[in-house]
Amino acid sequence: MATSLPAFRGSFGTTEFFVLTMQAGEFVRSMTVPKELEDWEDLSPEEKFQREINYKRVATHIAPYLAHDDDRFIGAFICEVRQHDEMEFESLVDAGVKFPKALPNSLMSKFGILYLSGSEIMIPLDGQHRLAALDFAISGKDEKRNDIKGLTPNPAVASDTCTVILIRHNLEKARKIFNKVNKYAKPTSKADNLITDDSNYIAVITRESIIGDIIPSRIVKTGSGNTLPDGAPEFTTLATVYEINLRVEEAYTGRKPDLTVLPRPEDKALAIQTLEDFWGKFIEIEPYLHSLADPTEEGDERRKEIRRASVACKPIVQRALAEVILELHCGSDDADKLSVAETVTRLNTLDWGPDNPTWQGILLNGNKVIAGASAQKLATRMICYLLGQKLEPIEIAKLKEAFLGNNPDRDFPAKIF
Repeated sequence: MATSLPAFRGSFGTTEFFVLTMQAGEFVRSMTVPKELEDWEDLSPEEKFQREINYKRVATHIAPYLAHDDDRFIGAFICEVRQHDEMEFESLVDAGVKFPKALPNSLMSKFGILYLSGSEIMIPLDGQHRLAALDFAISGKDEKRNDIKGLTPNPAVASDTCTVILIRHNLEKARKIFNKVNKYAKPTSKADNLITDDSNYIAVITRESIIGDIIPSRIVKTGSGNTLPDGAPEFTTLATVYEINLRVEEAYTGRKPDLTVLPRPEDKALAIQTLEDFWGKFIEIEPYLHSLADPTEEGDERRKEIRRASVACKPIVQRALAEVILELHCGSDDADKLSVAETVTRLNTLDWGPDNPTWQGILLNGNKVIAGASAQKLATRMICYLLGQKLEPIEIAKLKEAFLGNNPDRDFPAKIF
């Protein structure tokens, strides 16, 4: 069906483009996905891979946000137009519209009406996942037209306004635009997502209830990465606090948090209380207590000294100590279970100095912290052992192998409790 749309005409390099708006429902109906094109088989393997849609991610992450969040927003779509012979742009100047001198013709010639005959084929070069998400959010059905579990369709999304950038089809140019936009677009970092994501309730609790209320935000590193350089004045990282919160929530509820849906208010309130109680005890580990004593700039040098003097202040060890507490409190038999407060009391009897040979091969290799998930797991097991947890013989053997590899002339440490 023929249609006329207000549009802005521009150019970038040799590419002429048109910027316009369409209602989301109309936009979904107007688009053709690349896999439906006749030349799909002519695309390179890389192009096919880039253009494949991850429908699971669309259904579990993007569509629920569009359907359930009144503050939803979506970026512009870049689309190419095939069979565009009858597509015409008429500027307001060419249409004979008169403007005051403050609006010269050179400016107003960029604004006008884009006429589409209805025979055009429009294909998204960028935004296929968002396109599918709009369809899912409006209909509540997936690509096979089955109902999406946990998704309540929102027909109002169909009336939302989408920004669309149209370019005329040129095979070589379209491939260049697609590949460059998708290959070089920088995805948001994990840290960025933790700061801005309002659909992830653990991320929201992390930055609104734990950081600021319990750990001053000034001494939490919010950039990318999960480590702190030796000269950094911070106490921990945003990612470390978030990962600990995930594990606490999982340990206390007995299931992995579902981050694709917002919890009921009462469940979120319970999660906040659980995490606040945990962190209130966790920061009573002595090196942490001293690090947080003065969160101002005046306390920065003292914090650096504490981190140099205590391996417990390394983010990877902070995560390991959280695992120790959860293991002894939530993962043990009732007869052996320790309260969080009791576990912290026992942790405060340990010597966290980097010169303590107990940590060689476990937390340290010489002066360097041993990083990685396997190192964190090994450290968790060692500290649980020291605090009195019964380990399987194979676990003891792994600890001895790691320890004696760095301390061949020393005896394996005995349990403290």
